[in-house]
Amino acid sequence: MTDGSRRERIIAVVPVRSLRNGKTRLATVLDEQGRETLLRQTAAGVVVAARHSGVVATVLVVSQDAEVLTWAATLGPDVIPVIQPADRPGLNGAIEAGREWALYDGATAILSLFADLPFLSPADIRGLIARAEPVVLGPDRRDEGTNALLLRLAGNGVAFRFAFGEDSLTRHLDEARRLGLDTGIYRAPGVAFDLDTPGDWTDYLATLPNLAAGVEPTLAPCGVGIA
Repeated sequence: MTDGSRRERIIAVVPVRSLRNGKTRLATVLDEQGRETLLRQTAAGVVVAARHSGVVATVLVVSQDAEVLTWAATLGPDVIPVIQPADRPGLNGAIEAGREWALYDGATAILSLFADLPFLSPADIRGLIARAEPVVLGPDRRDEGTNALLLRLAGNGVAFRFAFGEDSLTRHLDEARRLGLDTGIYRAPGVAFDLDTPGDWTDYLATLPNLAAGVEPTLAPCGVGIA
């Protein structure tokens, strides 16, 4: 942990739309029950990585789904379910709700993390937060999407407009430039590897034997990524 991270109060924000109806693009390789099990496992793993990083004060699970909020309440005393307002839909709305909660709580930074990062580790969280820039972006494997975003809330951080969606990495870089905020890029397999498409699932299965043997996942390119 860096001296800077000791002085910071960092809130992790994990948006989860649904446990039952997510990951529809994996329907050709996993049935509905399999997708639900996968999402529960990956989302719980992301929360655990944040909790065990030693640099995150609180983890927010943000959702409009009552089942998700009930599930999040079972994950530990430092995990807080947050109801996503109906007038703030989608990923951007969820993370905006997390920022609002964090500001009210007196946090100095938020760290948004997608719930489908099966290899995310506490070391990845520490690596992101060790960067000193006001905005730190964790790209996906195509360098197009943003799987993690650290936003320090001082100054123009409160005005940063989240741009999750197509080409979000470029759009987040542009937004930081608009606000005059220096930006860092943090690349690591645990951040870059998400589970969104059948191709991702194939790569995931191919990686599991290496993990069992103690070999870290590699940062391989993929055909389709998520924003």
